[in-house]
Amino acid sequence: MNLMTFNITANAAVGGMNLADTVKNSSALVNFMLFALIAASIASWALIFYKLFQYQKAKKETQSFIAFFWKNDDMKAVYEKSLAFKNSPVASIYSQGYIEQQSTRESWEKLGVVVVGSKVDDLIGNVERAMRRESHAKMQLLENGLQFLATVATASPFIGLFGTVYGIMNAFTEIGKTGSATLGSIAPHLSDALVTTAFGLIAAIPASIAFNYFNAKLQKFENESVNVTADFINQIKRSNI
Repeated sequence: MNLMTFNITANAAVGGMNLADTVKNSSALVNFMLFALIAASIASWALIFYKLFQYQKAKKETQSFIAFFWKNDDMKAVYEKSLAFKNSPVASIYSQGYIEQQSTRESWEKLGVVVVGSKVDDLIGNVERAMRRESHAKMQLLENGLQFLATVATASPFIGLFGTVYGIMNAFTEIGKTGSATLGSIAPHLSDALVTTAFGLIAAIPASIAFNYFNAKLQKFENESVNVTADFINQIKRSNI
């Protein structure tokens, strides 16, 4: 058992050295692709960790705000509470709706306009536009960077595939020069192909998983904002009956 374990470890070490030698001795074009893929992978991971931190704060504060919102009918109290949740898109959307409602009421009262009948619909229209505008701004903030993850997820495998094709072309060129297809003559070129493919997948897989994960979370924030907006509009209607 010990001898078998030693052999496996030794083979893995040799494989690692061969991989390192392959990367070191690769052609300039392959090295450029590897550099691009490594840079994309590092940037993707940095963005993933940043977005995880951003979404976690937004989720935590949104849950706290939603719990308070559904337990209180006092719009002013909910508004004052929403100001404490700076990282929650839903809380910001509510606060903008409340501000628009108060601003519209005050401007109409100065003009002697009473909020009844069709004016209730006008008030609701103003509030909905304000909340929709804030929703777009907050969702765009959460969505920033996801396009980069999508690009890495879709482009990296093709870059790796290009390296594969390039390596195979070099392998056939070497066969044409030597007139023989020995493993020693074509193995380095095939290694180039395999290395770029591997790095392409290494960059693409985490980016693809993260993109789908953040998109799902973003959809939940959008659904919560729609629910809060609808209930806030209903509160305005009830208060003006």
